[in-house]
Amino acid sequence: MNPLDPKSPAEFQSVARPGEDEFVIEKSRFIGCAAPVQNEEEARAFIAALKSAHPQATHVCSAWIIGAGGLAMRFSDDGEPSGTAGVPILEVLKKEGLTDIVCGVVRYFGGVKLGAGGLVRAYTQGAVTALEAAEITTWTRHRALVLSADYTFQGTISYQLEKTDWLLTDTTYDDRVHFHLFIPAEDEAAATERINSWTSGRAELDWGDFSYQGRKNV
Repeated sequence: MNPLDPKSPAEFQSVARPGEDEFVIEKSRFIGCAAPVQNEEEARAFIAALKSAHPQATHVCSAWIIGAGGLAMRFSDDGEPSGTAGVPILEVLKKEGLTDIVCGVVRYFGGVKLGAGGLVRAYTQGAVTALEAAEITTWTRHRALVLSADYTFQGTISYQLEKTDWLLTDTTYDDRVHFHLFIPAEDEAAATERINSWTSGRAELDWGDFSYQGRKNV
């Protein structure tokens, strides 16, 4: 999702970071892996890297959803019977309402056939396991802000910031104190008003670029 595109949503559901976990069913080892991605090129690169990391794996099945409203959806059974691997993975992503995400499930065959139903359950579990490891997260469009003020306002600003849901990423110091923040884009006007009330209009606000910032769902 491009945060600079005005058509992009204010928020969407994806995962926080790359994550993976594994389990064994009937001697077959399954490794579920998921990651946030911005486009199909990144999704393909993720799956290619997964295959490179597991050259002896029997299958590396996958699915991804990219863009607002699931603009691009793809899946691969990678040699498993049609409909038993890629589709179950994709259905998990759809059920959770996720986008800008890729999920791969690696299988090392253990010698015991699972049957079509068993494969569907195994790859579904692989996708769920991957999402748990990568942590489903709400990504919200924010705008960067550097709030600069005299040291006499440092205590007041710090106290007030603790009562907001804004993201404070750093505080730097020179002749003034500088708070490096991400503000929800829709709160920009209200944030300006609030900061001016804290500082009697004596703070300097340097607004920066838009980006999506994530918060883990609880």
